[in-house]
Amino acid sequence: MEPLERKAQILGHAARLFGQSGYHDTSISDIIAAAGIARGTFYLYFENKRSIFEELLDGLLSQILGRISAVDASPDAPSPREQLIDNITRVIELFADERHMLEILFKGAVGLDREFDAKLQDFYEALVDEMIGSLDQGQVMGLVRPCDTRFAARIALGAFKEMLHERFYNPDREDEDPRKLAAEVLDIFCKGVLEDGVAIP
Repeated sequence: MEPLERKAQILGHAARLFGQSGYHDTSISDIIAAAGIARGTFYLYFENKRSIFEELLDGLLSQILGRISAVDASPDAPSPREQLIDNITRVIELFADERHMLEILFKGAVGLDREFDAKLQDFYEALVDEMIGSLDQGQVMGLVRPCDTRFAARIALGAFKEMLHERFYNPDREDEDPRKLAAEVLDIFCKGVLEDGVAIP
């Protein structure tokens, strides 16, 4: 097996075990046994368990960002709404393919390890920074009203995490079409929940 294939194999088994048992309850010995490799082989690729975790999160971040495209405002492009729905749909589909990573994010046992927490926080901060950039660009394009884009990005990220939890852990929604869900998420974020023309006094 080629080195890159071997490394990907180890990462895949680690992601599955982290997702099933949690990061802290998964040992290097567990990963070695699942991958069917010698301990020395493991250390050819990774310094320790945390280095695997960090690489998994870095890889997930790259995959998420790789599925998000900037809104194209040219006359022949689809509407901004359709482009944003496409972006959200692709991210939902990514997590459908990477369920172990979703388990890691939701079952991370935050608070047990300071360095673990810091890496997880770095992951979310990188997502927030990307969302701020998108919202800032939306303001330049006249699509986003004046607001605190950092605050808006954090609200959007929290809502998106809850949406993923609902989509993948609620049996009533687990078969829901990702694009339909993406449109619902976008409409709630953009339009709120009040009927058109209704104002709260």
